[in-house]
Amino acid sequence: MPFGSGPQAAPFDGPSLREFRAFITAGFGDDSMGTLDGRVAIVTGGSGGIGRATALEIGKAGGRVAVQYHRGRVAAEATVNQVLESGGKALALAADVRKPEGCRRLVAKTLEAFGRLDILVCCAGYPFVPEAWNREVGALTKADFRGPFETDLLGSLFMAQAAIPAMTRGGGGSIVLIGSTPALTGDVVGIPYLVAKAGVLALTRALAQAYAPRGVRVNALALGSIATEAMDVLSAEERKRLAEEPALKRWGRPEEVARAVLFLVSDDASYVTGATLVVDGGYALR
Repeated sequence: MPFGSGPQAAPFDGPSLREFRAFITAGFGDDSMGTLDGRVAIVTGGSGGIGRATALEIGKAGGRVAVQYHRGRVAAEATVNQVLESGGKALALAADVRKPEGCRRLVAKTLEAFGRLDILVCCAGYPFVPEAWNREVGALTKADFRGPFETDLLGSLFMAQAAIPAMTRGGGGSIVLIGSTPALTGDVVGIPYLVAKAGVLALTRALAQAYAPRGVRVNALALGSIATEAMDVLSAEERKRLAEEPALKRWGRPEEVARAVLFLVSDDASYVTGATLVVDGGYALR
């Protein structure tokens, strides 16, 4: 029986809901969801897909955004223009997240432009390579693992290492890393990818425990099949098959992921750290 239900339940005579929420949630603000006015974010992989959608959502919520790119300068600048057109503030910055010094320069340039750093969202990921993705476990090589490990896992680590000192100087911050549902459930394909993403989920918990006392929250998303440009290499038959896997029987959209990110970096998630939010349309329910 739910708490407080049933014929013997007494009427709740305590503080109002808003007073209760303010009591248990440090820094609880107004009721507007996802308000990021005045906050500064770095979004890696912001030249397309989930990164672009995330930069747009943060900009719409009042945040200022540094859009990181590696090779996609034109696409990153297009993302910046979209943020500006929506009334936000943004700039595109080149950096290689696989290199610690590149991550440190990215943070330094963001601080130079905006004066602070409150949010980091690591969307940069290794490109989808069908040959390695479909290779059976016994045939995998060290080279197959290098790309996902260096970009997805080490790139997330190096960005966190570069960003956290700036966040703690400013009183705290929020980091969101991108994992995957197969990292939780396992799979027979995409092994290098899911192993790297499993590392990202473990890294999330380690960072959350290490830096919560200094005001930095760290969370992750476990994603299912999301309809980004990277998936255009799949055949129509493969896309249809993947759409049938989750309970919702469709692909996710980048903006749906971005709205989950917006929740995690906002004060609405001020008591959430070390968590993995599954955004997969019910894939893990299989």
